Amino acid sequence: MAWPSKNHLDNLGEILVRLHWWLQPDTILTELPYDLEFISKTDIERFADWCCSAVSKEELEQGRYNINKSLIKFFVEKHFPDLSPERQKDKIDAINQQLYMLLKLPNYERIVLNNANMNKIIDFFNNIPGESHFEKTTKKIKTAVALKWLQDEELSKELSKPTNNFIRRIGDFYGRTKKGEHITVAQIGTYNPPPGDKKKIMEDFESKVELALMFASQEIKQAKQGLRSDGEYGVLANIMEVIKRLEKYVEGKQDSSYDYIEHFKDIIFLVIVLNYIQDPYIKRTVEADKLLKKLLPIYTRYKELKNI
Repeated sequence: MAWPSKNHLDNLGEILVRLHWWLQPDTILTELPYDLEFISKTDIERFADWCCSAVSKEELEQGRYNINKSLIKFFVEKHFPDLSPERQKDKIDAINQQLYMLLKLPNYERIVLNNANMNKIIDFFNNIPGESHFEKTTKKIKTAVALKWLQDEELSKELSKPTNNFIRRIGDFYGRTKKGEHITVAQIGTYNPPPGDKKKIMEDFESKVELALMFASQEIKQAKQGLRSDGEYGVLANIMEVIKRLEKYVEGKQDSSYDYIEHFKDIIFLVIVLNYIQDPYIKRTVEADKLLKKLLPIYTRYKELKNI
């Protein structure tokens, strides 16, 4: 399903509308395992992606190779080395069977490794009823924002050890989804924080996250009103002031008026922007690529400064 709008600022504005609804402090720790399961890739999706990267563009166009159990076995052994031989065999058989089902081929027919077959697999998962590119991207951004907030040092100091441990667990599984793994709620487990932690999470959300989301929405609204589309960043040039503030911060040039809350609001906004322009579902533009090259090293320096 297509994105709901035509340019990056419209898309970011729509994402923020969803985040205002989806980021709820009383349910966030309950929802995150389900969000991770929703955005993670299945084994067959990972295999299709890997196939497309394992051969050259020319080889894929010409269909020089076939997909067989030997190739699937190589993939499984490479990506799931910790599984027992029995479980690896089960996964090989499952992927092989799914391939024939999705491509609607009889089991005796060979499967050609070409663009047509890979696109059928990818299109199938991209168009599952009830899902959309937009929802998957927004859920990824919701998870990234939630973790940036829940792992914030000021909040972590207020939460119990079990709650902090679960938040770290969510962070670990989020990293695995970004590597393309398929994650289930059963793997992650669920967690209900104690009343004291719930109260602290609610208070922290109201004092910081609500403000950060309102600030981000206002930034996008103002950028759209004073729309500039010239220059190397196109319409994205309208959000450069936030990036410049972070750049000054990592260079140690910010003055004392740039306090903890102002800094937190900027970081949440840039987490949203960075995850948006890096997401494979969005339509990449030259301007977005240039903004990524500008923002990514600044954000990397920020993480090194914070030891995260």
